[in-house]
Formats: sequence, C-alpha cells, structure tokens
Amino acid sequence: MIQFPYGIADFQQIRRQGMFYLDRTAWIREVERLGRTVVFLRPRRFGKSLWLQTLATYYDLRLRAERDMLFGGLEIDREPTAEHGGYFVLQWNFSEVSARGGIDEIARRLHDYVNSRIEDFLVTYEDHLSEPVKIEPDATNTLRHLLTRIRRTPSKLCLLIDEYDNFVNEIMVRDTATYKALFDVDGPMKEVFKSVKSGTEGQGLERVFVTGVSPLALNDLTSGFNNAIDVSHHPALATLCGFREDELRGVLERIAEERSLEGSPEDLLDVMRTWYNGYRFTEDSENLVYNPANALYFLEHLAEFGKPPKALHDQNLRTDRGKLSFLARTSAGSGVIEELTEGDGTLEIAKLATSFSLEDLLTQVREDQDAVASLLYYMGLLTRTRDVPPRLRIPNLVVRKLLLDRLLEICLSTPGESYRASRVAMAFFKDGDLVPLLEFFGENLLPTLSNRDRGAAPRRPGLSGSGVNETVLKALFLSILFDDTRYAVFSELELDRRYADLCLLVRPEMRRHGFFDVLFEFKLVRRTELGKKGEELCGMDEEALRELAPVASVFAAARRQVLAYRDALVKKIGEAQPRCYVVVAVGLERVLGEEVS
Repeated sequence: MIQFPYGIADFQQIRRQGMFYLDRTAWIREVERLGRTVVFLRPRRFGKSLWLQTLATYYDLRLRAERDMLFGGLEIDREPTAEHGGYFVLQWNFSEVSARGGIDEIARRLHDYVNSRIEDFLVTYEDHLSEPVKIEPDATNTLRHLLTRIRRTPSKLCLLIDEYDNFVNEIMVRDTATYKALFDVDGPMKEVFKSVKSGTEGQGLERVFVTGVSPLALNDLTSGFNNAIDVSHHPALATLCGFREDELRGVLERIAEERSLEGSPEDLLDVMRTWYNGYRFTEDSENLVYNPANALYFLEHLAEFGKPPKALHDQNLRTDRGKLSFLARTSAGSGVIEELTEGDGTLEIAKLATSFSLEDLLTQVREDQDAVASLLYYMGLLTRTRDVPPRLRIPNLVVRKLLLDRLLEICLSTPGESYRASRVAMAFFKDGDLVPLLEFFGENLLPTLSNRDRGAAPRRPGLSGSGVNETVLKALFLSILFDDTRYAVFSELELDRRYADLCLLVRPEMRRHGFFDVLFEFKLVRRTELGKKGEELCGMDEEALRELAPVASVFAAARRQVLAYRDALVKKIGEAQPRCYVVVAVGLERVLGEEVS
C-alpha cells in the first residue's frame, strides 16, 4: 500500500522509507539559475519545508555518496548540477522562536536559537571542520566566527531559512511596539539578517534560500537584506509547490488498483478539485495547483479506509484565525470578506501588492481593500485569475468555509451567538423544521443587514445600499448551514442551465443516519416595492405580510423555481430526494419561509 507522508517534511525519511513523493527536483536547476540569495513565498502548509529539506539533502557535502539512493530515478539525477554535494548546510526555522514577552526576551531567544543551530551544525560537521568555533551571546558574532572557519576549507556555506516571518508576524498582530523594536536600526531581527547579507559578500556564505508566507517582515528588513531576490511570482516556479491535477489523477488510479474505493477515481478527483484546487501563483500560468497538505490528508485517509475523510477540511491547516479576525475588525477587511462571501467569490483589484511594511498594515490595510485582498492572497485565502484588469478569487471550498466563519464573526456580536447558530443548524439537519432557523436569522442577522442597507453607497452598480440582495441572504444562511462532515455543499449549483441558490447533498456514508438533501431558494422584496415603512412591516402579522401582492408574487415564483431545481437534481443524481425550502426577506425587516412539497 502507498505510504503517504502526510505531515512529514523530511525528504530523506520519505526517500529512505519509500514513501510517496511527487518529484520536484527539476526545479533545483531553476533556483540555481535565478540567484544565490532568493526568497520564496507560499501559504502555510504548502510544501515549503519539504522543498527546503530537498535542497538541504541535495547540497549537503556529507551526502554526496548517497546520491543514487536519495535521488535515484528523480529528475535531477538524470543531469545533476555542478553544485550537488558541494556545501556545508546550515538551517534555521524561525517558527521555533517563541513570540512571547517583550523585546529583550525575544531578542535573547532569537540569538539563543541561532546559536543552538550553529552548535548542532558543528556537531554534524565535526569531521570537516578542524578548528573550534567560538559561541558568543550575540549570534551574529558566532556566525562570523563560523564563516571564518569555513573559509579555511574547500567548501562554502548554504543557509536555508524556513518561515522567516513566523514569529514576527505573530508579534506584529499582538504588539506593534515590540515589532518596531525588532526591526529598528539596531534591532535584533535586522542585525541577524544584516549578518547574513554580510556573509554573502565574499565571506563564505554562497547560497541563501528563504521561505515565508508574506512579504510583510521582509519589507521592514529593507537595507538589512536588500540583496535578496523575491522569486515567488516567477513563472518558472509557478508549480514548484502544490500538486497538479494530472499528478493526483495518477495517484487516485494507483490507489484504486490496490483497494476498493467508495467512488471512481474521477469522482474522487472531482471532490478534491472542489475542496483543494484552484491556486495560481503567477498571472500567466495555465496550471492550477492543489493545496498539498490537504491533498495528502485526503489521499492518506482514502488509501487507509477506501473513502474520503469525514471532515474534508484538514483542521491542522486552518489559517491563523488571529490575523484573519484582525482584518475582519477593520473597515476594509470586513468589506472584502463580505464582498467575497456575498458575491461570486471574486474581487477586482488595481494591483497585487508585492511588499508591505508595518505602517502599511496599520494604515493601508485598515482602509485599502486592495491591500487587504493582497494580504489574503499571501495567506492562501485568495488566488489569482488570468483576467485583465487583475482579479483575485476564492480558490476552493476549504477557503470559502473559513471566510464564511469570519462573516458570521462580523455579523454576530458574541461567540455565544456563533455557538447558538451551530446548534440551530444541527436541529434543522435532524428534523427539517425551518422555524427555529428563521427565528435565529431574524433576531441576530436581519438587524445587521437592515443597518447596513440604510444610507450606504452601493458597492457595485445595480445593488442597493452596501450591496444587500438575495446573495447576501444566501451567504449568511450558508455560513450557518455549512457542514462538510455531513454534506457536500454547493452554492449556485448548475441544474439544466440554471443555478440553484443553495444545495446540500448528504454524503453517501451519512444517509443511513437519516440526514436529507436540501434545496434553498432565496428572495428579497424591498420596501420600495411595498410602499411601506420599516415600522409598518415590523408590526404586521405574518399572514398579512404574505398577502401583500409583491410578497405573494415572489413566493409563488420561488416555489416554482425550487421545484424545478428539485426535478433537475433528481434527474441528475438519482439517489437525491431533496427537501425544498423558500426563504423571503421582506424589506430587510422580516424573514419568512416555508418548506415546499
């Protein structure tokens, strides 16, 4: 059975144990060609650490004799570069540096960490370095001593820095004063990177490869590390991290040869495409890539149990909620999240930002939606399209769920209300009673929409107020009802060349538990169509509201639509027997609904 390295970023372990590995070694030549000090940015858990370990194994002078075992059959083994096995390799991973405490405590931990890695390095290469290296409290001095010793050998040093922005980004969100101190003229972070830059100026440090998530901290390093080339958007590296669809199709077919599966390889690939695909990292790339951590999570479970995992989104992959919640609390951030979740999932921007400073974060990001969208792109929550002018879009359902969670956070005043929303959703899934769901929506979410609609400028032509329409209602209901452990969730599912507002299809393994398929049709009747004030609508009983001609007309049209969708869905998916619902917001003051049979 295929052994998948889910959660494993150790290239040597993967190769020595014969684990599944999608060959990325051909990109070593491209990286060497692009520069000797490079920065490569990708979202969290996107294969950056495994790539660094691939480079470490390839360049390590101690492993030169093991090339056949470690790289045999891989692309780079057919034509290795001249630099194979030619370096001492020093590795830093700044996710191991704690962000707790003030500037003095963090500076001490940073220097202690760098020193500890150099001490481990000296043990590893004790047979190649004949003289001792002095360890000083200031790690920049220790690095200089190390380079002095290395210059007395025939080889040079390769430095690999993983997650360079990990702990500093945590500090930036929590404590801006400490962050500024880290990057001050004599700040510890800037001093460390200045020493790296100095080492590349004929001092024995020949190659530096840096990974991270965003260019935030990189921008604040400025002159401390201005010799680095950011290759994140280079077309040659568009698919370096991430899995291509043709690669995953081959893996699914291989699993199907080894064991019986619930579904064909093509059906399973369709599930993976919906949940994990969609990332484009250069504007001209024709290839979309899948999130590799989520893909391995899915494949490992499939190979073990013959069916997809119960939760299709990997809990270990949830992007730092602190950063996203921080953005959601800003006017620009909440506007971007609302527009993405309540619209078609795309956002037009003037330009993708390629650098941020702390000042940008504290000023631009609060008011500038392009800056927020760019930051979400680096976090892996948006991806490029090939449109002109440029657009960013939600790549897949994993991300849509995360953004919908934040939409609820924006609209609900307390965490307790979010918990209540989940309980209301579970009750609906069990008995199909729409009334408690409508009551929760009317009490907790309609006031938010009503306030937003009054006096606000339209977000886009054709929408009233800040853009409230049926899609807004759908987004909020979807944020409450999104449950990937029981349902396959579809917004705007195509049925006979028309699009159903919201469709929840029970996952095959959950049908025996009594869950049912669901179709929703949403409508909005505006006060201007009714000729009544909000106070009047609030005071009317439900029967009187339903008898208003515009409301009755909308209900009738919605019933016809949802039943037509039901017939098309049953025709398309024979086992589907959906319960159908219509929800109508009246003037953004009341919400009515019914099950249609």
